[in-house]
Amino acid sequence: MQSSRLAKPMVLRRLLILGRAAARLSARMWAYQVKRALRNRLCRIAPTIYARHIARVALQKVPPLSRLQPSELAASVADFYLDEYAADVAYSAAGRITLFGRTVDFGDVSRIDWHQTIPDETDLHLWRMKLAHMGFLAPMIASGSPEYHWAVQRAIESFRLHSRFDEPGCFSSYWFPYSVSHRVLAVLSSLVVGISRHPLSADLVRQLAEFLRWNAAFVLANIEHELNNNHVERNLAALCFYFEFSDRPGAGLCAQVDAEVRRIMRDTILPDGTQIERSSMYQGLSVMALKIFANATVLREETRATASALYAKASRSWQTMSHPDGEIALFNDSWCGEVPSPVRILRARPLRQCELLPDAGYVRLDYGPYFALFDAGPIGPSWNPAHGHADFLSVELDVLGIRFVVDPGTYQYSTGARRTRERAAQSHNGPCWQGVEPVEYWGCFKVGRQAIAELGKVECSERDARASGALELQEGLVRRELRVSAEGIRVADSWRRRSAGAQLSVTIQGEWLLQHWTPRSASFSRDGVQVRLDVAAGALVDAREGDWACRYLESRPATVLIIAPEYSGAEDASATWSVCVENAAVV
Repeated sequence: MQSSRLAKPMVLRRLLILGRAAARLSARMWAYQVKRALRNRLCRIAPTIYARHIARVALQKVPPLSRLQPSELAASVADFYLDEYAADVAYSAAGRITLFGRTVDFGDVSRIDWHQTIPDETDLHLWRMKLAHMGFLAPMIASGSPEYHWAVQRAIESFRLHSRFDEPGCFSSYWFPYSVSHRVLAVLSSLVVGISRHPLSADLVRQLAEFLRWNAAFVLANIEHELNNNHVERNLAALCFYFEFSDRPGAGLCAQVDAEVRRIMRDTILPDGTQIERSSMYQGLSVMALKIFANATVLREETRATASALYAKASRSWQTMSHPDGEIALFNDSWCGEVPSPVRILRARPLRQCELLPDAGYVRLDYGPYFALFDAGPIGPSWNPAHGHADFLSVELDVLGIRFVVDPGTYQYSTGARRTRERAAQSHNGPCWQGVEPVEYWGCFKVGRQAIAELGKVECSERDARASGALELQEGLVRRELRVSAEGIRVADSWRRRSAGAQLSVTIQGEWLLQHWTPRSASFSRDGVQVRLDVAAGALVDAREGDWACRYLESRPATVLIIAPEYSGAEDASATWSVCVENAAVV
């Protein structure tokens, strides 16, 4: 009886969240949702009919690959795949596939189970989707090894034999258009790079060319307008990249692709060059897509010029969203290793001490030994903020080029306690209230109620920089002011109109060892460096063990500091804390 009473509010809450999420979808997105549902139902009943449909699309609309000459663009795209898998190429060729630090030994590439899942994941099987990208084939294709090339051919034959359209879950894994798009980009770019480096057998080239044509046809027939955002961007990037190495498609298809590219750039690339989902990981993929669009001869010259200008802005935005260690920030759904670091992909462009992305709401401050990234923007696009976290007014702070205060990160996409916790405001280091979440989540990606933080004044000089932001909710108003100079980092937080339950937690990455703490300070050490976090207003009330994730499915230890603010009346509270190096000789 009790469980039944508990279940009813949960069902109602879920329906409310789903209703709010659905209400924000455009008519176009709804139409494509229906199209996807009909496709899934049809394929279970008549998979052969759908396979014939894709074959007709390939024959009638997708020209064969005929221009596989060496290309700087192909080399640039291949950079996103070759390095990631190069270290495991020998094991991959033998059927021992490692993705996200999890290895499955299939015994041989011809026995790869394309339906494979791993115990770490439940309802969202990203490992299986990543397997379907076939990025692990890239270094084999690009190599001059006949042994590796033979392994590639067997893997492709196995895939074509076992990747049926009527298999449950196929459209969320190996026939997920997003995965197929990555497959086209990874396999085609490595094929072109391989041809430029070594003689490849005619059989291998022919087999891959036929395979890629089929995959490009599938993407063309299944562009993910129901999800929009980075999904459509990836679909269009794959098609434009394919057409760079094929005969020119028909005029009607060229016009269609051109219109869709212009639409996705207008809808999802902000004026400051930031991808609208505000994830530095997806920002890297947008940089790749914009470079493809800028060089895609299937597009009009005007469209290419727009993409080229956005590529320059997006590249700088990506650098701005990175740390001195060269790796990306972890706000929203992001982790290191999914895309190469910006310093490796982009030409070195010196950044100023103070960099601002006004449309995204990010500020990057770099003064002497101290570095800060400040997030004071919206959760993401109103129509589908699936990759957003409630990290409003959060900061990531580095000392001497080493990460100190960190974002909880993204351990996994599967629904569960950790996914919920990592997206929650109370797990981030922005000012918030106990029991008050500004964003409603359900499952892996559904978002109901949203919130938007606003960036305030940003003032920069040679001596220091100051930035502020605010988040206003029904429950009250929170503000954060940040100052960074060569002397240290100072953070001032305030709560207005509701002081009860005011909360602040700060996550310190675990390589900094906690030496001791008092209500006024906590000292940490690493490799002979001593760093102190001082609390000037409020009090440090707890230091507990925690975790964070900078790579997918890789949990790392952390120390979580709990700061209790000080109160001034019934409605207002404040907390001020700072970070500095204790042993000045190191600085």
